This record gives sequence, C-alpha cells and structure tokens, in this order.
Amino acid sequence: MEFIEVVAGRRTVREFKADPVPEEAVRRALEAGLRAPSNAHLKSWHFVLLRDPEKRRRAVVEGLRARDMKDKAEIERFLERFDEEELKRVYRQSLPLQLTMMLEAPEVLVVCYRMKALSECRTFFELNPLASVWMCIENVMLALAAEGLFGCTYTPYDAAGLKSALKVPAGFEVAAVIPFGYPRVRPGAADIEPLEPRLHVDSW
Repeated sequence: MEFIEVVAGRRTVREFKADPVPEEAVRRALEAGLRAPSNAHLKSWHFVLLRDPEKRRRAVVEGLRARDMKDKAEIERFLERFDEEELKRVYRQSLPLQLTMMLEAPEVLVVCYRMKALSECRTFFELNPLASVWMCIENVMLALAAEGLFGCTYTPYDAAGLKSALKVPAGFEVAAVIPFGYPRVRPGAADIEPLEPRLHVDSW
C-alpha cells in the first residue's frame, strides 16, 4: 500500500473480529516502531504483548482499573470537565468500550519508555522521550494499518497499577495501551482537514 494511502486509511477502531493476528504482522509493526526517530538515538522503548487471557484481565481490570462506562448520565457528568464538543463526541463513543476493547481485542500492546517523572521536568527539552515514543507509536499504528489491522491508543491517566502488574522497571513509564486486530466493521473515510487555515509561511 502506498504510504499516503496508509496515512489516509488509518483509523481508530475499538471493536474487533475474533480472527487471530499473524505473528509476522505484529513483528513487522513493532520493527517499524523501532525505526522511528528518537531523542539522542536512545530508543528506550519496550513492548509488552498481553496474550494470556487471565494475565491480561488482571493487568487491565485490577492494574489499569479500566471499565466500561455505560450509564449515559454518568458519561455526561464526566464530560462536564471538557469544553470542546469534538472531544465530548469522541468520549461518548469510547467510554462505553474502554474495558471491552482491551479484553476482546486479539492483541493488546503496552508501549513503555524510559523517562524521569513529569514533575521533575523543567523544560520542553526534557519531554523529548515522551515526544519520541509517540513517533514510535505512530509508526506502529501505520504499519498495522498497512496490514489491514487497526486499534486504539489508550493513554492511562494513572499507570502505576498497570506498571506493577506487568513488573515494569523503575524509571520506565507507560505511553499507551493499544488493543488491535481486524476491525469488526471496516472504518469509513475520514473528513479531510483543510490545510490552508493551518498553514503559515514565514510568520503566523
């Protein structure tokens, strides 16, 4: 698949077929992640695949404390903290599936990276490890899309329990939990964001 087609075709998917994902496709995606640029070429990234059903359940239910929020009134109360309507729309779709997608996806990937605590960072430069791990994650997501595989990047509010459950070493953080597989329903085309309102030449 042409690169621009892959970029245009990548989507966030939270509901999956039960079909297994070929091991070769998983490895190609993770190897693509390792080709991403990184701060100081450190590439302090590690991948944890949650494949054992019981270990996965303990990690996401007890460690991550993920849950499906089904009650509409509870969802709306949760959304009161946000001003952006687009963000509210996304949460209305995602909150009812946050646990289900992790338990039912054929694969769940946890991406970890080395970084000191955010509270210790004093400059944007010190956030480079966080920026570079997300370049790694985007490479993984694009490589999966090229294979017809899709997923969701779930960023934990508090990953301490998950890190404990997975025995993540001190000094490492969880960037994202990514359930992925073949989509239950093939995602449609996304609206194309116009470039012109965002493009500035020589100055804003």
